[in-house]
Amino acid sequence: RRFKLVEPTRVWRLECLPGEEAQVDFGVGAPVVDAGAEGRLRRTWVCRVSLSDSRKAYSESVYHQSTENFIRILENGFRAFGGVPAVLCLDNLRAAVSQADWYEPELNPKLESFCRHYGVAILPARPRRPQDKGKIEAGVKYVKNNALKARRFAGLAEENRFLAQWEHQVADQRIHGTTRQQPMDLFALERALLRPLPPQAPDLGVWQRVTLHRDCHVKFEYK
Repeated sequence: RRFKLVEPTRVWRLECLPGEEAQVDFGVGAPVVDAGAEGRLRRTWVCRVSLSDSRKAYSESVYHQSTENFIRILENGFRAFGGVPAVLCLDNLRAAVSQADWYEPELNPKLESFCRHYGVAILPARPRRPQDKGKIEAGVKYVKNNALKARRFAGLAEENRFLAQWEHQVADQRIHGTTRQQPMDLFALERALLRPLPPQAPDLGVWQRVTLHRDCHVKFEYK
């Protein structure tokens, strides 16, 4: 394994062992026709989860970068891979990181609970350091410039069906510029080294910030 020492107390890997890491990030997706707004186009966000060794990836588009959507994408990605990586490297998006910090970032408690259930550690990139997750930066650009460029879809479901087909027929079978191999071939070896999926989906509950009143009561989902 090769290492790059960036600062005395933190080490960043250039390459990872099979099954060790996945990187994830959002980018602007292809617009879809909003049937409820007189056919006007609606913006989407495409999220890509990519295994750092094989570059096998899962992509899904959503309307909002919410924590719930982010967790659902991660779960769909893990199930598409048939296993779970040891580490998840991600950006400091609000859906995942409540407070960014170089050393002790504050993570979204719902995402923490999800990752604890799946046994995956979270490693947020340092603020303003996109090179910490350079593989997924390039991967999101690849989706935008190859799969989605100049396209529009009739709905979100149609865009996601297209992305699933594109990942299998195009992205998996290309010769990757860094590995010089097809992701599908490397993934055949990496899949066996991923951690097994838990038998049940996690019960994440409902998280909400509330105010403690003078009578020592709080309002939760109050209507």
